[in-house]
Amino acid sequence: MKRTLRGFTLIELLVVIAIIAILAAILFPVFAQAREKARQISCSSNLKQLGLGILQYVQDSDEVFPPAMDDGHQWSDSSTAHWQQKILPYIKANGVFGCPDDPGAGQVDAANPWKGVITSYAVNGVIGYYGDFGYRQALIGVMGISDAGNTWYPANYPAAPLSKIGRPSDTILIAERHQSDLQAETPVDTGLNGNWSNFANGGVIAGQPWAFGTSLPDSTRPAAQYPNGPNGGVSAHHSGNLMANFLFVDGHVKSMRPSQTNPQPATGYDSNGHADSNKWDALRQ
Repeated sequence: MKRTLRGFTLIELLVVIAIIAILAAILFPVFAQAREKARQISCSSNLKQLGLGILQYVQDSDEVFPPAMDDGHQWSDSSTAHWQQKILPYIKANGVFGCPDDPGAGQVDAANPWKGVITSYAVNGVIGYYGDFGYRQALIGVMGISDAGNTWYPANYPAAPLSKIGRPSDTILIAERHQSDLQAETPVDTGLNGNWSNFANGGVIAGQPWAFGTSLPDSTRPAAQYPNGPNGGVSAHHSGNLMANFLFVDGHVKSMRPSQTNPQPATGYDSNGHADSNKWDALRQ
């Protein structure tokens, strides 16, 4: 008996294609979310390693944090100036300085190797006018800049002792500040528009637009392009460009919306200029 082979009809093929398209539409966003979650976890792991390196440095330095920039040097190829250079002996891997969401970060800049490693992170070097210093300008973050030859940056403990940190588990040590965001902010190379281990000022968040850094997050600002929007100088590229990873002084990492760091609390500040919920303020007790 002769058998007749029957193929798919056009309608059946169209139905199969439609089913595949529906499945792809469902699964592709899931895959994308999984990839982004993996990048966020990798970024968090890098921050943890940076935290361990910094804490080892602190233990070897009479419990004093490294300065963000020593003597205000914008450029240094030595091991004595920038915080990245100071902790590299404890890290021994350039890759931890880069978030996977920051293209090229964690590698020596191939176009300008003298600038060093492209970095995705910046230390908390916030300054302000606080009652503890007689309302003089002072460092209230963790890592400052010594002011030798640099008269406009405050000299108050440019390298903070661990004993000054009132709430280590609630005080930011490092935040994300992507090289790619800084490059997009100022495409023309002015020397200030990047975050490298050997060069520029992108590795510290001072909280003042005129002092080595852009403003802190502020939820009261209208939406605007980085760094003038609510996130300020913090790069938020995780979970749909809403969240950023933060390393705290005690070594733990937390993913938060930058505005949750609360540098502009609705409750205001106390008589010494401190706010209970401001996670950038290292001096509050």
